Amino acid sequence: MNNTNRALNRSVLVVIGLLLLAAAALLALLATQTTTRQAWTSAADTARTTVSGWFQATPLNGTQHSWIWIIALALLVAVVGLLLGFILRQGGGHSGRLISEQREDSGSTEVDSAVAEQALQQALGEHPEFLSTHVSTYRVARAAVLKVSVTCRRGTSPSDVVGIVEEALGALDELLGLRIPALLQISGGFRVRTSRTSRIR
Repeated sequence: MNNTNRALNRSVLVVIGLLLLAAAALLALLATQTTTRQAWTSAADTARTTVSGWFQATPLNGTQHSWIWIIALALLVAVVGLLLGFILRQGGGHSGRLISEQREDSGSTEVDSAVAEQALQQALGEHPEFLSTHVSTYRVARAAVLKVSVTCRRGTSPSDVVGIVEEALGALDELLGLRIPALLQISGGFRVRTSRTSRIR
């Protein structure tokens, strides 16, 4: 759960995979096929001559340098900026604010996400069915969503786990006066592994 577009992630992975596959196939052909190696050498010489001609035909203010280098540098900076933005968005989506409402008649209401996270972890920690619990808050489509991850003891029924967590979430909703969307992720013993492991509320 983060702010990065899932389709964009998969598209980037597909493009990178295809490029790597094409590079591997080309290297295999160059290593095994003499005709391919000769054609590659000829194409590389032609490309080198063409690029050199471009640089010589585009001098910068009478200097020996070409303005093509400026364009190439600008494109490189743009690509680096896009990659940095993509990297910084990974792992994002975490929200420190659970509720933030602004009303003209009664002022503003803000609830920190730590309030709900600590309350849920304390309530769930009292149940011996759980080995560990973790609650975090994410921002999805401009709305706060709780992610509840529980690790259960072996032999624990998933339906019992769902009931316990939903009861704790219901108590939190009553406390806040607002129904908070939640995602439940269950992991643990054999019965849990062979059953449905996630639930959206």
